[in-house]
Amino acid sequence: MKVLLLGGSGQLGRDLLDALTGHDVVAPDHATLDITDEDAVRSSVTQLRPDVVINTAAFHDLVRCEHEPDRAFAVNALGPRNLARACCQTGARLVHISTDYVFSGSKGSPYAEQDMPAPLGIYGGTKRMGEHLALAGHDRTHVVRTSGLFGTNPCRGKPGGRNFVRTMLCLAVNRGEVEVVADQRCSPTYTRDLARQLVVLVDREAPPGIYHAVNGDGCSWFELARMVFAIAGLKVRVRPVTSERFGGAVPRPADSRLATRRLRQAGLLVMRPLEQALRDYLEQLHAAADYTRPCASTIVPCTSSVHV
Repeated sequence: MKVLLLGGSGQLGRDLLDALTGHDVVAPDHATLDITDEDAVRSSVTQLRPDVVINTAAFHDLVRCEHEPDRAFAVNALGPRNLARACCQTGARLVHISTDYVFSGSKGSPYAEQDMPAPLGIYGGTKRMGEHLALAGHDRTHVVRTSGLFGTNPCRGKPGGRNFVRTMLCLAVNRGEVEVVADQRCSPTYTRDLARQLVVLVDREAPPGIYHAVNGDGCSWFELARMVFAIAGLKVRVRPVTSERFGGAVPRPADSRLATRRLRQAGLLVMRPLEQALRDYLEQLHAAADYTRPCASTIVPCTSSVHV
């Protein structure tokens, strides 16, 4: 199977390259193929003739999205539309990665695939538009929503990366005490598990439509921090605080947990419980001693979505 992978240098993209071993994978960088350029996308897909296109690329910085809505719209909405149109012309399947931020967070329980999106900000709004345009543009589109990714370092190819788990560990090493937001809940997800899940969707030719793929039932950032320290065997004082403690002008959903109902019903779910996934990831971090290096002091995740 020939796969065109967009965003292959990111956290999820790097694990997808490993998970797709055995397939013929083409992974151009942004300079080679800009998904906002419809003509370039059409030309590349027509020339390469992939069986599947997987799009992990996104403009995900919440603050910058609010200040650069045109760019957010171009990457997060028009990009998926361009890919869907090109795939429709060639017959390729499209797998587009989306986010829990398409929801308002007011439901009070995990969101199922059929729940009505109601994004709070520009990032979530443009990602929702991208979902709609991808599904409307091609009837062989899979939209896979996920949340709170932690995984491979997009800069050095090591298992650290810019994510909440590594930030917690390096703050613990340097401080011994952390304050963590306790009033925001999501579904933290290990990119290695998500990559494996995407390959299952592709290999087993799952029906098109929307799927949620996350590790387990979800938790608050405070609960995640405590779990990380417990698994790592670190004695760290974790103080729960409200999101107001850190301020921030960008609205975030208070409870954007995702339910993996459709994958379960289809018998395709391979995502592990969060604790198992964290143990695997922390073993990699420990082997690489990756969290001992200095890191940013902030502990409020810039987004609970895909980091590429």
